[in-house]
Amino acid sequence: MIHFYLPHKKPNEKIILLVRPHPFIIFIKILFWPLLAFLPPIPYLLFKDFDQAINNPFFSALIVVFFGIYYLFIWLFILNNFVDYFLDVWVVTNERIINIEQKQLFSRITSEQELSKIQDITAEVNGIIPTFLNYGNVYVQTAAEKERFIFRQVPNPLEIKRKITSLCEYIKKNEMLGGMRKNPPTA
Repeated sequence: MIHFYLPHKKPNEKIILLVRPHPFIIFIKILFWPLLAFLPPIPYLLFKDFDQAINNPFFSALIVVFFGIYYLFIWLFILNNFVDYFLDVWVVTNERIINIEQKQLFSRITSEQELSKIQDITAEVNGIIPTFLNYGNVYVQTAAEKERFIFRQVPNPLEIKRKITSLCEYIKKNEMLGGMRKNPPTA
């Protein structure tokens, strides 16, 4: 059982898939910031006169303040990347798809679409690393105002496409029969 807050949950609605971007994506984003953390000591190592400048109390205090602010910004950007990664979520239930995208630290876009309105689903894996790590994009085409839902850089895109397709077929078949059974396919 997946425990996740579902906005505007409908009666008998169950979460089938809860998808976040592939962990490699956050690894690449966060790897960049520690590399920047090693930049400030480089002038000290390159310039011999830098030793004498540190002995000046004013310049020494200025360096401490600069490094403090510099490293606080690095932590802030690492936190921002993690929040963006962790709060980008795509939820597939037995009735709809919910796309929750974190744009910035305090900016989020949430959209949803009923499974019965889905027209086409496409899975895309481009590149060497995405092929080896099995991640890519899943495009869900609808007839609604927002034409396309994009599951960006998600693990197992072909499996996600297969599950959404089977859910859509199940719903459309049951709508033609005149009613919904309570237990949709989970695989």
